[in-house]
Amino acid sequence: MNTVILIPARYQSSRYPGKPLVELRGAGGSAKPLIRRSVDAARRVSGVSGVFVPTDDDRIAEACTGFGVGVIMTSPDCRNATERCAEALGSLHGPDLVINFHGDALLTPPSFVEALIAMMRDDGGAQVATPAMRLRSAEVRALQAEEAAGRVGGTSVVIDG
Repeated sequence: MNTVILIPARYQSSRYPGKPLVELRGAGGSAKPLIRRSVDAARRVSGVSGVFVPTDDDRIAEACTGFGVGVIMTSPDCRNATERCAEALGSLHGPDLVINFHGDALLTPPSFVEALIAMMRDDGGAQVATPAMRLRSAEVRALQAEEAAGRVGGTSVVIDG
């Protein structure tokens, strides 16, 4: 099956403009932009035929091109990552499965995404998914406390059910 990972990225975030290009120093001491670290994490997922960054920003596109990841230019009118991925699909040649990989979820274990892909292949009902983990109540309270203190470091996904 043709499975791709899309890492939607926008420069004009209301909470943190320019976030994808912010340099993060890793355990080895080297500094790389957040988007590069996210691409590196996505590339560690086995069984994927391609990783692409849909973006509406030339600065992000230039950085991504510089480290060899495919870029799909999208409209600045996309309201969220889901819309950016949906628009980017028109530029791809019919992938069977699409993973919407959050650009700030670089610590997502490859095995978690691989398990999601396997479930999608076995089930056949879903063609697009976003990796997410259910938090226990104590973890939700800790995340809310961090947000109240002005330290936002997690990606939230709201689901029905």
